[in-house]
Amino acid sequence: MSCGFFVLFNSNSKLITRSFKLLSFAALFLFLFFFPSYLFSQTLNSKPSTRSSVEEPFTFPSNWGGTGLMEVPTARIMRKNSYRLGFGEVRPYRYYYGTISPFSRLEITGRITEEMGIPSGLVSQKNFKDKAIDFKYRILSEGKYMPALAVGIMDPHGTRIFPSQYIVAGKQIYPFDFTLGFGNGRFGRRPVIASSEDVRIEMITHPRQWLEDAQFFWGVQFVPSEKYALMLEYSPVKYHKQTGDPAQRKNFQEPVPSEYNFGLRYKPAKWAEIDLSYQRGNRFGVSLSTSFDIGKPLIPIYDPVYREKSFDMLNPIQGRLAKALHNSGFSDIGVAVIDGQLWIEAQNDKYFFTTRAIGVILKIVADINPEDVDEIHIILKENEIPAVELRTAKTDVIDLYAEKMTLREFLALSEINTAITETPDIPVERKSHYKYGIRPSFETFLNDPSGFFRYRIGADGWVSFQPWEGSSFILGLATY
Repeated sequence: MSCGFFVLFNSNSKLITRSFKLLSFAALFLFLFFFPSYLFSQTLNSKPSTRSSVEEPFTFPSNWGGTGLMEVPTARIMRKNSYRLGFGEVRPYRYYYGTISPFSRLEITGRITEEMGIPSGLVSQKNFKDKAIDFKYRILSEGKYMPALAVGIMDPHGTRIFPSQYIVAGKQIYPFDFTLGFGNGRFGRRPVIASSEDVRIEMITHPRQWLEDAQFFWGVQFVPSEKYALMLEYSPVKYHKQTGDPAQRKNFQEPVPSEYNFGLRYKPAKWAEIDLSYQRGNRFGVSLSTSFDIGKPLIPIYDPVYREKSFDMLNPIQGRLAKALHNSGFSDIGVAVIDGQLWIEAQNDKYFFTTRAIGVILKIVADINPEDVDEIHIILKENEIPAVELRTAKTDVIDLYAEKMTLREFLALSEINTAITETPDIPVERKSHYKYGIRPSFETFLNDPSGFFRYRIGADGWVSFQPWEGSSFILGLATY
């Protein structure tokens, strides 16, 4: 039997190697996830539906922006309808990234990798830069005993300098989060095909080759509090074999001193994070990132409540309301009382949400409390065109701000119309012809031969200029 075994091994060495790799993966998977889950089952009694909030402490960015440790990804996904912006540097690489989770289970990362000290070959660019996009999808949510499982595709199109396809599992034993993955390309034994005009996913098109090239990676996070986290990872990246990477020839002639990376995360605020790390056994790294929810302002804005002066109370109701609306951020204001109905038309110049603008107007009406008015019509305009109308009773407005009625009850009694056909002919005052402001804009000028400094005049009167490579700002005057 011994002789037969060795004959089989010699004649089918590749088959045995692949089988051994699969068995090793299965054994390590069972050891890291099922056995610890059994030992600590008392800490995992919550239902899967209630465990999504527990994942939040572990959704940190990696060096390159995707949710992960430092170099390797994890099975965690950012919270739905959230995004992050960040910067990271571990010489010779510098990363600029943005990551978004538009749907549940899906995460998309766009990144620019700048290689410090590597010439780009262009007059307008000092360092080489590469653009890439990554995808990660969680195919299995974490359960009481089962780990979370995600599949990722990195840099599948274009230059493909940093490509990879991987499968990664994650299991929490709070405050620990364990990660085990298996990937090719950047994490594999040898680089994959570089530049390509097609989308290449070797995991699907050449699964046998993907299996032969892929290597294991793993890591663990320890989160003792909401402010701090410690990281340890094993990164199998063979930098000295990544011949498609322009930085390889200058910086990675030999294997890196260590495949183990260590890191510390610090969150000075809920929306901000600072990472410090020691990687490859010879490099310190730093990363700064911010995360926000889609649809919410980046910076909380306080709007002071308008307080009417005592001498203004002697003016007619139309003038009082028009002045209050103008001082609260509205223009093109029209106010009239017709047959016991108060009509208010205004252009919203300040508030991001239409509902917020209507709420400000309702608060002004409740404070002034005009007499001989039974019904209120509020019409918000966009470029002098009526866009939305709220119709409600004055008594309901007074009761709402006197806390005699809930917002849900108020909306049930009110009428909102977005198909406005007729409005009274109301004189308009306090028109705004000019708007001043600063509008930041992030635009990509990579590989652009137009030079270091440049400007552009837009159709709306805004002027953009490029103060440094890869960035631009827009500042100017818009007329309406």
